[in-house]
Amino acid sequence: MRTQDSIYRAEDEAVKLISYDFKVEDVNKFYWSTTDKTYFAVDFNDDKGQQHYAIITQEGGETSYYTKDEIITEDEATSIVLYDMQPDKIVQMRLAQINQEPIWEATIKNNNGTITYYIISAKDGTWIQTIENI
Repeated sequence: MRTQDSIYRAEDEAVKLISYDFKVEDVNKFYWSTTDKTYFAVDFNDDKGQQHYAIITQEGGETSYYTKDEIITEDEATSIVLYDMQPDKIVQMRLAQINQEPIWEATIKNNNGTITYYIISAKDGTWIQTIENI
């Protein structure tokens, strides 16, 4: 289980890596996800007020950047998941990558107590994968 301290440390390290390429003014949200690898993602604004998304591979620090025009927002992804799955409860949305493609991963709690992961493309919201009954 991730402790709050380790989350803060990971976010701090991610922002330091991003700072090599952008001046980070505000961090809007930090995500930590494990798909094919472990990723840290940051939704941030630069010193010009432009919103960006950075997805960083934990091992090695490889970083991919996207603008708000290149990927859908968390709110848009949530709306797609709500429409597609009609879940009882979305526990969490996380930005990550699978095979170097940006994705949104929804963690859904089902009525029977199981968890479903619903994964969509962060580029256009198309369905990629569903992992059920966990």
